[in-house]
Amino acid sequence: EEMLDVIDRSDCAVVCTNNGDGYPYGTPVNVIRIGEHLYFHGRSRGTRTSNILRDPRCSVTFVEERGYDCVGDCACDTETLFRSVFVFGRMSVVEDEALKREVLTALTEKLIPGRSSDRMPQERIAMTGVYEVTVESMTGKYRNGSPDGVFREKSAHVV
Repeated sequence: EEMLDVIDRSDCAVVCTNNGDGYPYGTPVNVIRIGEHLYFHGRSRGTRTSNILRDPRCSVTFVEERGYDCVGDCACDTETLFRSVFVFGRMSVVEDEALKREVLTALTEKLIPGRSSDRMPQERIAMTGVYEVTVESMTGKYRNGSPDGVFREKSAHVV
């Protein structure tokens, strides 16, 4: 449940595909979870699309930064507090126009509440790439603050 909470609260994640030269190819994307699948949108052509058509395996990384914990007298005694989720799965291009509209509407409501009822022209939907990640496994990592540490908000400067 905590991993799903991190995913649902995240506006942005990094999707990594396998590039043709063997290097990972990571791109930041806006993500929405609908049921057991993750969805994002982007260009309908390009490196990422070529990569998933050649090899659908992917990973998606979510990070929720939660601040800092100062546990000693020097800068080295500062811990970054976070929750993160790493999803592994297979990605595919969504072709179904009704599902594309559902995903784009859900993304709009998540990122720009109140705008999901605005007009979404069919020709714009048709030219937008929508991608589905079928989750095969996921793992989470976290660091919570210590009871004796001094919590610092993410925006604070710790010296």
